[in-house]
Amino acid sequence: MKLLLISIFLFIGLLSFAQNQDFTELDEEQSFGRWDLGLNFGLYLPSNYHAKFYDGTASNVNNVDYVFSNKYWYQDIYNELNAADTVFVLELPGNMRYRPAFQIGIYFRRTFDNLIGLSLQFDYSKLYASDKFTMQVDPDYIATEPDIRIYDIWGIEERINIDILFSRFFKLENPMYMPFFEAGLNITSTKVKEHKIKIENLQYSLVDVYLNGSYVPGMPQNEYEIYQGGIGFGFTAAAGIKLRFNNQVSVDPGIRIYYQNVNLENYDLMKPAFAFFIRLGLADFFGDYE
Repeated sequence: MKLLLISIFLFIGLLSFAQNQDFTELDEEQSFGRWDLGLNFGLYLPSNYHAKFYDGTASNVNNVDYVFSNKYWYQDIYNELNAADTVFVLELPGNMRYRPAFQIGIYFRRTFDNLIGLSLQFDYSKLYASDKFTMQVDPDYIATEPDIRIYDIWGIEERINIDILFSRFFKLENPMYMPFFEAGLNITSTKVKEHKIKIENLQYSLVDVYLNGSYVPGMPQNEYEIYQGGIGFGFTAAAGIKLRFNNQVSVDPGIRIYYQNVNLENYDLMKPAFAFFIRLGLADFFGDYE
């Protein structure tokens, strides 16, 4: 939220600056060979392969068995469901998916007179992965319809994409429009913030904060801060068009593809992801405007 508010204020500031500029003259030569600074806004579509980290299966580091194997938590669940016999997990998610996520960031670009540029950008996203799992309560082998109930399972993670890019711009007859292509190295920093299930009014974290210990109510126990995630590497490429309003101000819509490694245990294979973005940029940000 703080990052979003800061970005909004920066966005307003850039717009205020743009309103004071002359939008009628475009100098192609002087528009390049400068440092650009800008803001990125976009929609990030991550690979759902990595969302399987949150599906709660027994082979995952965070799993539903961690909750149900604890006799105290099991008893609480049993009571919450008003069970008369046993309760058990019937089926875990088969289609764990990320929601499309808002992406926001900042970039620095050095653009040379030959229309070739080098840039560094940082984009932040908060991702939500969710699905349902089913439980069978009081299984009655005589009844024709078992009592099957559906509950939520979800994970929340923060992801920062750091891109080191080579850019190439292309001239058109109208100097206001300049298509561009860029490609380079992607570094992905991932941190799991939350991984939980909810059964009626009860919520349980699937992250073992007791380090292979067991929760015992009323007993003093150490809860450890568990870091899940890490750094991954990959590649990225993007294409778009620079809409130049004058020698300093531009808006650059485009589409990006990532082929990235996300450092989630057992799910660290490289997979494609996508982003649609708009950049609001200022050329020669560190120069003197007259």
